[in-house]
Amino acid sequence: MKMPKVKTSLMIAFTIVGASQVAAKVKTISPTPVMCAGALFDGKAKYNEEISGVKCFAQGKGQSSCFIVADEKKGLQQISITQTAGGKLSCTPGPVLAKKRGLWCLPGKKPERDFESIASDGRSLFIAGSWGNRRKKSVMPSPERWALIAQPLDGAANIQGECRRVQRKNIMSLLKNAKGGFEYFADTPLQCGGLNVEGMAYQNGKLFFGLRSPSVYDNAGAWVITAKANELFAGNLPATNAKREYLTFRVNKKPIKGIGIRALEPLGRHRMLVVTGPAGVSSEKINDEGRYLIETKCRVKPFYQNAKIDMPFALWIWTPKTGRLEHLGNVAGPYAGQKFEGLSVLSFHDDMLSLLLTFDGINNDEGSPIAHVKLRLQ
Repeated sequence: MKMPKVKTSLMIAFTIVGASQVAAKVKTISPTPVMCAGALFDGKAKYNEEISGVKCFAQGKGQSSCFIVADEKKGLQQISITQTAGGKLSCTPGPVLAKKRGLWCLPGKKPERDFESIASDGRSLFIAGSWGNRRKKSVMPSPERWALIAQPLDGAANIQGECRRVQRKNIMSLLKNAKGGFEYFADTPLQCGGLNVEGMAYQNGKLFFGLRSPSVYDNAGAWVITAKANELFAGNLPATNAKREYLTFRVNKKPIKGIGIRALEPLGRHRMLVVTGPAGVSSEKINDEGRYLIETKCRVKPFYQNAKIDMPFALWIWTPKTGRLEHLGNVAGPYAGQKFEGLSVLSFHDDMLSLLLTFDGINNDEGSPIAHVKLRLQ
């Protein structure tokens, strides 16, 4: 089998032996909950507790219209965010726009599209699945997760019209043309470093896809794949317009080993916010068929043991043109240890950044999967 051509080799099999050690003095961010006046996704389990991404549009006077996506199943909902004079945010659930079969451009009876990320160019919403295998039970390939759609917007506040879908064969072309050999990691268990996309952003005509996996454990590296959005949706993507970026994450000059990208969000025209967390995944709740697949696949180069480790979720600023990567902080406070998987800029003025965050795995009947944080950038 032809091996991937990557700057930092993924061809050496390894076993993760423990959590990364970082310096004691690490910057932190502490989000505050944003409570909603009603249950998200009508309170249906596997939707309201699996919020994986958010995209907001400022409406003026402290108001924002936002769209949230849920993974595990297939969910898209509109919500409204209101800021009081004191700066506190509140949330009002709006219409559920997709659930179960939902959007017409995603045919088929299987609802689990595994929506992981949402982005926008101001005219359409872009929604992406994980493009990865199931993580539990049989860990087999899941063709329904190869979702990448564009849903037209009406005034950046409401959806209208029919959505468009990028076919799997064109996504595979993106992976091949990115010159990283990523197509070899498709249809492979995440436990073996298989393909898993969890972040997406739109900036300057391009879509950026952040990979949780494959990653490079020892070098604290993760990848972003980019392509021109119009060419990708037209099904005509020249090889020269699909690229990959390799990011190395360090805090106090020490590499954060075992890291993966969990969300992306543009910050202006030239910078990007990056959310990171553990690339690895648990091997619990795997049946005999799945264990056999993991045991046999992980032994074959370039695949590797991508085990679960303890790592804080963190926020960074990345400048794609220069490669500069700045650590803004690890998540602390009430959301420490929670799965930080989505963010959207609410406002950015005079170096003060206001962000809406989403956390996967928090049932909105017990807590809020939506949070807010303000940061002053120097």
